[in-house]
Amino acid sequence: MPTRNVDSPEEKKKHSGLKYLIYIVIVLVATAISLMISLWGDNFNKVVDAMHSADWGWFGFMMGLVALSYVFEALILLVFCRLFTRKYRFHQAIATSMIGQFYSDVTPGASGGQAMQVYTLKSQGVQVSNSASIMVMSFILYQSSLILFDVVALVVEWDRVLSITVNIEQWGWHLPMWPIIFAGFVLNLAVIALLLTMSYSHHIHNFILHYVVGALGKLRILKNPDRTRESLRVQVENFKIELKHLFYNIPVLVVQVIFYVCILLIRNSIPYFSALAVHAQGPFFEGGFSFINMIHTCFLTSFHQMCTGLIPLPGSAGISELFYSYLFAGLFLGDGVLQSSQILWRTATFHIVLVISGFVAAFYRSRAKEPMPFADHKTFVNLQLETFDERKRNMETLYETRQLSRKEIQRKISAFPKDDYYNETPLTGRIERVKPVKSKKEKPAKAKKTKTKAKENSWETWDI
Repeated sequence: MPTRNVDSPEEKKKHSGLKYLIYIVIVLVATAISLMISLWGDNFNKVVDAMHSADWGWFGFMMGLVALSYVFEALILLVFCRLFTRKYRFHQAIATSMIGQFYSDVTPGASGGQAMQVYTLKSQGVQVSNSASIMVMSFILYQSSLILFDVVALVVEWDRVLSITVNIEQWGWHLPMWPIIFAGFVLNLAVIALLLTMSYSHHIHNFILHYVVGALGKLRILKNPDRTRESLRVQVENFKIELKHLFYNIPVLVVQVIFYVCILLIRNSIPYFSALAVHAQGPFFEGGFSFINMIHTCFLTSFHQMCTGLIPLPGSAGISELFYSYLFAGLFLGDGVLQSSQILWRTATFHIVLVISGFVAAFYRSRAKEPMPFADHKTFVNLQLETFDERKRNMETLYETRQLSRKEIQRKISAFPKDDYYNETPLTGRIERVKPVKSKKEKPAKAKKTKTKAKENSWETWDI
């Protein structure tokens, strides 16, 4: 009897497809449960009335903001790809962004998006090593921008954070929410802080890899300590390489951080406009739209990301709706307003995006054609490991080229006289010699020798 080859490309593709199908079912079931909870009892009639009187112009505005956020994502990809190739186009960046969003929405902890973007970039003509480099640089800048945004949010909204509670009426529990928010912030900070400290502290690097990972393995918390060590080592080395790459391109770094901050502001502002659409009442909505109140809502929405990040469900389905109701319970007032704004917000930012990105992932002509393993964090780590040597060589070559260029510049400058000025052309590195312009001193006017007398004499002679 012939045995089935589990490792064949066809079997891998079926296995990956089954996993994605299971996660999509989880998303749909969790969404349906959260919707039933929101509409339970008298809330159904209230939500229907709120939706009936809603201002759908605000909903259209929300969809425009969501689309704008993906335009910024595409611009980030475009700028990074143009560092490696001049042939990359904006429509390719849009498609790659949407494909990454789909796989992030249907995998736990959004772990599949980066790996699928690497495969998509490869099919678009970008080398795998360069694609992995782009994803790591994107992760560094996004995580840094997110931490910066979270720090400002905690400072500005700390008093409000302390007042937010989780109310479980069946059991009579009223729990403060700030420990959950703080834990989410620590998790966001720990990811980048751990990589940074392990990259530049040899002692901490060895302590974590040998002692911490070993202890967690002995306690059966980690199933495979050796694999965890290898994964950490790869991520730390890649972090060091791509961090240097970013600091070699300061203008690119600044522009990309601005783009990421714009994305955070846009997406975090959507709950405010969803509440405006259903005519919410409360301190944030007196007198209609207010930019300051919108910014306050953006900061509160950042706490939502901190909380949902602690529970790695696909698309944060169910959990996202739950924490939304806790965060804005005392701010979005009115009959059925909280539930209605939650439905509009989730529809605009998740459900419609999931459908559109799913169509792009299924029918985009440059999507990855070869059979691939299931895209998750492990897949992305393996891609980094496979391309590590090549990216390290590229970084060393870039560093040596810069050092040689500096030495050449110094050599050329030393060959010029000391009283000259020098201009360096930024793109070509050419040195232009510019002699100083000496100021002209005003000299007393000299008496000009004139031939007036001679002329007069000549004319006199002629007259005679």
